[in-house]
Amino acid sequence: DEYDMDGELVMLGDIVISMERAREQANEFGHSFLREVAFLTAHSMLHLLGYDHVDDKEGEEIMCEKQERVLTSLGITRD
Repeated sequence: DEYDMDGELVMLGDIVISMERAREQANEFGHSFLREVAFLTAHSMLHLLGYDHVDDKEGEEIMCEKQERVLTSLGITRD
């Protein structure tokens, strides 16, 4: 749950992204640095919300769909 028993917001976790690695991955996958950082952020947020894809084909499909929905809503496409 996002709130504790007193109605206070609970921190779900931290997101740490290596900008150097994000730049490498953007080059590797052939899209912009902005798209890679946005993807990594969306992917990480889904993990914090409890989604997983490791050894779970259905979970992987759900995460991919949600990641793309977030990126599309932000106007970030593969370029």
